[in-house]
Amino acid sequence: MARILCVEDSKEFQIYLSAILREHTLTHVATISQALRAVEGGRASYDLILLDISLPDGNGMKILPRLKEASSDLIVPVIVISSDVDVLTKVAAFGMGADDFVTKPPDSSELKARIEAKLRWRNSLPDRQSKVGFGDVVVDAERMLVEFIHKDGTRAPIDLTPFEFKMFRLLIGRPGQVFSREHIIQRIWGSEKYVTPRTVDAHVSHLRTKLRDTQVQIETVLSAGYKAFLKDKISNSDNS
Repeated sequence: MARILCVEDSKEFQIYLSAILREHTLTHVATISQALRAVEGGRASYDLILLDISLPDGNGMKILPRLKEASSDLIVPVIVISSDVDVLTKVAAFGMGADDFVTKPPDSSELKARIEAKLRWRNSLPDRQSKVGFGDVVVDAERMLVEFIHKDGTRAPIDLTPFEFKMFRLLIGRPGQVFSREHIIQRIWGSEKYVTPRTVDAHVSHLRTKLRDTQVQIETVLSAGYKAFLKDKISNSDNS
């Protein structure tokens, strides 16, 4: 059973969703402001978000990055559901971070299949777990806590800011994968906030300083971005 946030102002469509997704827990909101209140401040965590475009207080797509940013888990699929069949609208939705686009009125079996596919994909991700070990570092997503495990087994907290924490989880969730600065900005801050690539560089610099005693290495990939992997602490210290 998954927790699904449905951002939809049509009462009829809310009833329709509740009927075809009755095995899941659905939270219905009808406006942009209600959607943001539902996810911001750590009030609740959702496994998936269904987002309508035409809402009473504006275009739902404009809050898509904020919904992803505010979610307690970085990997929350968002499926846009709209009666707009224009190709440019679909392209814009994917550009804003949508994971899928469904045209109204959707076939119930197809919509359910798409939702279940996204839930299976999300649950298969390593950073879906609330506690993740990476080398000699443990990340507790529920408590937003990162700890360094010493050789004697004792633990010491690593003090990260909320943005540093999200960036760290993003990078170690895909060890060795290169994340561009633009991708990091989109995932961590969203497109509505003006954040420059230099801001990403500054956060990475701070992360490196705080992780310098651990096995975690954040490497700059020239003209591409950043990736995380586990370093050989002995050989690295010998080469420094």
